[in-house]
Amino acid sequence: MNKLVLIVGLIFYLTTAVGVRRHFASATMPREVRFAIIASYVGLAAFIYLMLRDKHGSGALMAALAIFAASLALFLWAAKTTRLMRLKLAFDPEPPGLVVQTGPYRYVRHPFYASYILFWFGCTVATVHPLMLIFLAAFGAINLTAACREERAFEMSPFAEEYMNYRKTAGLFWPKLGAVQQP
Repeated sequence: MNKLVLIVGLIFYLTTAVGVRRHFASATMPREVRFAIIASYVGLAAFIYLMLRDKHGSGALMAALAIFAASLALFLWAAKTTRLMRLKLAFDPEPPGLVVQTGPYRYVRHPFYASYILFWFGCTVATVHPLMLIFLAAFGAINLTAACREERAFEMSPFAEEYMNYRKTAGLFWPKLGAVQQP
């Protein structure tokens, strides 16, 4: 079961790595993204090592599989929704060009970041190791920082009013409970 979870985790990682390279259309790769990529390689190496070194409980492994599946589904849904929109990479200094409110964006404002955080949460659940908890916190902080920068960019853009209304119905990384979704 360890190897299955490891393989599924690696498939998610490779799918998102290829997806990010093909999906986003920034003129340059921001230094924060380069740093996140290098850090993710280290985190992935730690995940591989811990999955091969230790035998993990079947409950944790089953939960990790479910989390990986949810993470990948969210990533693919967000990519499908925005495939023709030429979104920019995280930390891109270019101002926003549109407010996406369809697909997963109807419920969360940053579904790509949410899927990345879910991935690292899945790694943490699978390994039940403090080292992976450190990576989860680090990647959570990186994605939160990127989301906050994008939120500020929207607040200073021609889309400020539209985005403020959108924030009332969609959560940052998870759906707002009790929010009324627009059809």
